[in-house]
Amino acid sequence: MSSDLVDIAGQSAKGSFTLFVGDAVSAIVLALGSMLIARFLGPEGYGVYSLALATPAIFISLIGLGVDSAVVRFLAKFRSEGKPGYSLSLMKTALTFRFITGLATWLVCFLSSDILAMYLLNRPEASFYIKLSSFLILFQAFFNILYNISVGLDRYDIGTTIKICMSIVKSSLAPLLVFIGLGVAGAVIGHILGFAVAVVVSVLTIYLGPYRNLRKVMANNEGCEGSFFEDLNMMIGYGLPLYISSLILLLADQYRLILLAHNVSNFEIGNFQAAGNFATLLVVLSTPIATALFPAFSKLDPASSEIKRAFQYSVKYTGMLIAPAAFFTIIMSGILVEIVYGHGYSAAPVFLSLYTVVFLYSVFGSIVLDSFFNGIGETRINLKATMIYIFSFIPLSVVLTYFYSVVGLITSILVSSILKVLYGLFTAERKLRTSIDINNSMRILIASGVAALSILPFSFNQLMPNYVSLLIGGILYLIVYMTMLPIVKALQKTDIDILRNLFQSQGILKPVAELLVKYESNLIEKITAQRESKKNSK
Repeated sequence: MSSDLVDIAGQSAKGSFTLFVGDAVSAIVLALGSMLIARFLGPEGYGVYSLALATPAIFISLIGLGVDSAVVRFLAKFRSEGKPGYSLSLMKTALTFRFITGLATWLVCFLSSDILAMYLLNRPEASFYIKLSSFLILFQAFFNILYNISVGLDRYDIGTTIKICMSIVKSSLAPLLVFIGLGVAGAVIGHILGFAVAVVVSVLTIYLGPYRNLRKVMANNEGCEGSFFEDLNMMIGYGLPLYISSLILLLADQYRLILLAHNVSNFEIGNFQAAGNFATLLVVLSTPIATALFPAFSKLDPASSEIKRAFQYSVKYTGMLIAPAAFFTIIMSGILVEIVYGHGYSAAPVFLSLYTVVFLYSVFGSIVLDSFFNGIGETRINLKATMIYIFSFIPLSVVLTYFYSVVGLITSILVSSILKVLYGLFTAERKLRTSIDINNSMRILIASGVAALSILPFSFNQLMPNYVSLLIGGILYLIVYMTMLPIVKALQKTDIDILRNLFQSQGILKPVAELLVKYESNLIEKITAQRESKKNSK
């Protein structure tokens, strides 16, 4: 790779790792909190809790208008161009806009709670919980915009801090309030307070840090500021296709719960949500990568060969990380669910194994495609891909959920997701002459699959405690997977050179990366030597 591409890749890797730390710690803490909430409430109570939070989530998705994504892009752009005044005005505009829309949306949700409980959730008794959870609209909406401001300012540490703060407060208070007798209401209140505290912390951190620094730079350079309506028009103009796309996907997520509410029991909904909590751990791996790749692709010329290589490498290394994690989750789903939730969530392992298949699509670019098209400014392509997903998902989900319950719903998600990925790949090839290496993708799947088969006995083992099976199985899986990568030629010498350059300045990540790279390098040398020896003997 060229030096520029290596620099961009290094920055992306560093940003991804910082965000990953925050997401990982936050996810672990939230998972522990969710485990306690689920145990204290039971499957039925946990189902009601999930439905109560679904309503404000729908309203939160309505007030973005693409401003969150636009904040990331334009803050980074203005800062790189030396325009602190525009950065400051952009932040003020985004926060003001979010306050106005959030307040109006909260009022609508609060006043219409009876109607929403009756017709949206099919549960009139949930009206009180909707009123209570409506306050989440104000705090989570602010949390989202503040997090994106921190990313746009390249202050990934702030984003990491507020995520961890939110998860700790929520996972501490929500189970406690349930335990002392507040039930579902206590869980909802704890959830809201987690976001409220995180908003206060993020406002103080951004104001005392990057905001003041920008003010000083502006004073020294006498920079100018944009007006409220100019900034708003610019952000909405860029972000509207992304907003429509994300809105459709978010509404589709809530539509899933509504569809389940009309077709299955609270017990099955609780099991589906429990399975979804585990899937969130895989999102922890993929989201930081996608977030960091967004500005990385923005720095490259869409017509250059560099961006094509960056796309291929991104798909390959992302798949190399996500696919094995997905296979491991599929094989060990029964043990994972039993450790965390106990025997009561008997249907969750099947739901988890089936749903996790969607993360195997990462080897075909499912995680990279959105960031790629957004980075080069082709946001309309992502919108079209989303429309393909939704127009296939809705009819499939109605039919399959009716006949096959939760399994049918998950199947419709898998089919619709692969159609979306195929459209993205087709468009990238047709319009930009950019494609993935399908051979590499299949090799990664083979290496992951072989590693998964090696730990299959542990998933059925009844002699060892679950924790021991999980630990030994995890170590064995990693060894077999790392060994299989060079054997099936998914990892080659050029990859070793790229990875070594990529992680040479990654601080705490460097020693671990060096250890793994050294192991792979030695293995590749031995395999190459053996192949050469066989060739010469012939």
